[in-house]
Amino acid sequence: MNLWKNRLVQAGATLAVVGALALATPRAAHAVAVLLVQVTNTTANPVPTAPAVPGSPFFGYMQLSGTSSQSIGPGTGTLAVTQIVLTNIDSVVNQVNIYSALLSGGTCGGSGNVEAATSPFLTVKVAPNSTLVVPAPTPLVFGPATGYDNVAHTCVAAGMPLSGGNVFVSINGFVN
Repeated sequence: MNLWKNRLVQAGATLAVVGALALATPRAAHAVAVLLVQVTNTTANPVPTAPAVPGSPFFGYMQLSGTSSQSIGPGTGTLAVTQIVLTNIDSVVNQVNIYSALLSGGTCGGSGNVEAATSPFLTVKVAPNSTLVVPAPTPLVFGPATGYDNVAHTCVAAGMPLSGGNVFVSINGFVN
């Protein structure tokens, strides 16, 4: 029994040494790597070639005063918001609601045509006499939303229905 056990251990050690020597040569290592890694670019499984950065940068600005809502946006396409900056110029805390706007008519950029909200919806409290930066490591996506005028608009709206103070809102992102 010990004889078979010794022979089996010797054979395993010999194979391990031969395998290590074969892998030590550059040609053998390359052959093993080729066997392990295979990249296939076919029409059924293409390598992505789309640019990682969206087409157009977007910057919008709203000056909120009172309780009415305002909207900004490209109007069409999909808006990916990467940062929101809120500046409260009042001596009290102001609550700002930021959301996708449903318009009653017209285009983005007005204050009399924001009728309702849909998601994404954020509620942010801004300290007195301060600026708050809200980064979005994963962009907040605002797609076209069909409003009460049966037209799809891509708009971001902001309002202060509770406090009605004075806040500046900047929206940064990209439009596809």
